[in-house]
Amino acid sequence: MKLHSGSTVAIIGGGPAGTACAIRLKREAGNVGQEIRVVLFEGKDFSVHYNQCVGVLSPPFLALLQEELGLTLPARLVKQKIRGYHLHCCREELLLANQETDGPTYAVRRSQFDRYLLEEARSLGVEVIPSRVTGVEWVERGQPQAVRVYSEGIFLRADVAVGAFGLDEAMLSVFETGTAGVSGYRRPRSFLKSFVTKLHPADMEFVQQKFGGIVHAFLFPASLPEIEFGALTPKGDHIVVNIAGERVTSADMDAFLQLPPVSQLLPPFERAALHYYQGRFPTSQARNSYGDHYVLVGDATGWLRPFKGKGINTALITGARAGRILVQQGISRRALAHYAQDCRDLTSDFPYGLAVRSFTKGACRTGLFRVLVRSARTDSRLREAFYGAVSGQTPFRQVIGQGLSLRTLRGIWTALGNGRSGQLGDREQGTGNRDGGSERY
Repeated sequence: MKLHSGSTVAIIGGGPAGTACAIRLKREAGNVGQEIRVVLFEGKDFSVHYNQCVGVLSPPFLALLQEELGLTLPARLVKQKIRGYHLHCCREELLLANQETDGPTYAVRRSQFDRYLLEEARSLGVEVIPSRVTGVEWVERGQPQAVRVYSEGIFLRADVAVGAFGLDEAMLSVFETGTAGVSGYRRPRSFLKSFVTKLHPADMEFVQQKFGGIVHAFLFPASLPEIEFGALTPKGDHIVVNIAGERVTSADMDAFLQLPPVSQLLPPFERAALHYYQGRFPTSQARNSYGDHYVLVGDATGWLRPFKGKGINTALITGARAGRILVQQGISRRALAHYAQDCRDLTSDFPYGLAVRSFTKGACRTGLFRVLVRSARTDSRLREAFYGAVSGQTPFRQVIGQGLSLRTLRGIWTALGNGRSGQLGDREQGTGNRDGGSERY
């Protein structure tokens, strides 16, 4: 089963995954002289609504945008150039500067970025339907127009449906029910909940003076056991604060904002005036993310990094690759197996990411992480591993390899020996080294 001139593709979701799929599909079809109808459903108005995301674009994002979609990032979308990460954990701190060997890192306004991609899709002839999909049916598999899409606006017959709806509960259920069977889609089983808020300082210079383009990342704060990580991200005229964990609540965000190392980086604010946004991202992979007449892209695949999601990069990669495979290979399960093969770089690294996440959690609880941070101050290879893990720029398999080098292990062993001599004894007393500080967090 292959697409041809006159075929119709329905894409459900107009975030980066859906628009990337639409753009790449239209370009691929044009390259082979086919006129394929692409209909994209998006219920949000990106001038008002936006997907809850910090909006950091890290390498190789610019290369992906150019190579996969033929686009360049407009300068007007950039809110902040990110110059590095300041890691906080176990009362230790480590500055990880961005070397830019693979390109710059930028923070963007997510609503503007999503709107930009949607307009690029429109310019290529993609039909954008500002309506929420309410149901999808698969009938007469193996035949043309086997997919029927129901929305609040129109009814559509299509040859294939692309699920680019993230972790929308209703659409996850629609795809699970509609594709039910031995090879049917099954959503990711585990997630991290997240909360996001924004602070706008009265002083326009505050963000640059306080942050200087540095993201502050907090791992497993001891006094807030439900939080796996939190971050303060500068975005030009405001600061985005986010936390994540399996069982985090808005109360954890309240408490996180009051932590001394966090509050000292923030401008004065009234907690009651803050707006919190709740979301989640997967920490396990979906099953059967493709089949006859359907394919999933973006968060719905669960192919994100389990410890540092890089959701926008994953959205672009999966969306663009799915668009290319739909044109080049076809719309059957057998044809779309090429899509899964093309995404092996994402799926094969997943177990290593789970291992790093589990190790980090244990190391923070036992005090070993303090040893690693101290060693990283003098061990460039270990520092590179930290940077790759925190920024999300390095495959976890490579991160583990850097952390297990002979020189690094020797340095850690030496530091552990010093710890047995008393340097790590302060872990239980709460008197660690924070560049002279002594707060327990």
